Amino acid sequence: MSGVGFFFSIVVMTFMVLGPTSAYAGKVESIQEVIEKKCRKKISYEEALSLIRPLYLTCVPGTKVTVYDSCQVKCLKPNSGAVIGR
Repeated sequence: MSGVGFFFSIVVMTFMVLGPTSAYAGKVESIQEVIEKKCRKKISYEEALSLIRPLYLTCVPGTKVTVYDSCQVKCLKPNSGAVIGR
């Protein structure tokens, strides 16, 4: 394998490892801010990362999600927007 091919394979591997983590970066900070404001609790990056699913992916926009037993946080999933064809 040539030097350029080796370098290219290292770059690709780096993006494969770091890509999924950086895709959630903005969401993690948003979750940390919301939890700090609503629940008065400071959470780590890893804790916020585990809350992406309930607060962004599985909740219904406009509803509240219970986190940490007694704290309710508004679903962070953006509304689907305008209805096409109307």
